[in-house]
Amino acid sequence: MTNELVSLFRRNFPFVVREEATVRRILENKECKIIEKRNEQNTLIGAAVVHKNTILMLCVDKEYRKQGIGSDLLFKAEQVIRELGYKDVKVGAGDDYLMPGVPTSKRYTDAVNERLYEGIDASESDFFEKRGYTHSWDCNCFDMRFPLDEFAEEEHSVGDTVGGIRYRFATEADAEKVYACTDAAYEEFTLYYKNADLYRGEGSQNPKVLIATDGEEVVGTLLVNLETEGVGLGSVGCTTVKPSHRGRHIGVNMVTIGTKYLKDAGMKEAYLGYTYSGLDHMYGYAGYKICLYYMMAEKSLE
Repeated sequence: MTNELVSLFRRNFPFVVREEATVRRILENKECKIIEKRNEQNTLIGAAVVHKNTILMLCVDKEYRKQGIGSDLLFKAEQVIRELGYKDVKVGAGDDYLMPGVPTSKRYTDAVNERLYEGIDASESDFFEKRGYTHSWDCNCFDMRFPLDEFAEEEHSVGDTVGGIRYRFATEADAEKVYACTDAAYEEFTLYYKNADLYRGEGSQNPKVLIATDGEEVVGTLLVNLETEGVGLGSVGCTTVKPSHRGRHIGVNMVTIGTKYLKDAGMKEAYLGYTYSGLDHMYGYAGYKICLYYMMAEKSLE
């Protein structure tokens, strides 16, 4: 069953970047409720995956759409959520996620640095809006991409000092200082930095934490990954800068230096997932463009 669900996910959400192992782990979660639709040949052609009060995935193969299958899957998914005792439903991100929300070309507030995937439209967000769902954020949620053949030569690299701030990769000895930085800057990100694999040293290929240091103090952090989401695809994300050091170009410097590292490591494209309004300016300064928006869909069941 998992192989069928993974295949269904991949062919219906070709623009969504998610590591294969992560997709399988989520879809194999025994707490998930699976509502499936098969054709006469017993091929899986549609499904809804529910975890607690979140619809992690709902899709129908293109040739079977506009036959009421999606509406029926959504109705049954909402019924499952009601039976579990919840009074509202979310689509996309809950305790875990396959994608942050409903993929769409629709922006909900103003945005800059946009270059959407060819072929993406608003049909999926329209489907949910017509059925009473609304975008729950007061800003946009989106992914960004950067073809690295467009990356201009950057004079600064990992290990350099710029304006009194040194940019280098963290080691195990830096971990507690990293947590102190993320707690002060954006505590929700600290969890993502508490992964021992991130601190294996500068010689390790993947993954890493790029840090900005002022003397012995860690004042900025950035996650940097090589090919965790696909061959030739690197990523940066979870940027934090201590409040005491904001306004000094540290975030932009980390993103630019981290992106240069990706290009020097042979990556063809850089990726940034599940981010939000405001950061389109910072990442856009380094060359990233919004490629896909998400409707952070919610609906009351009362």
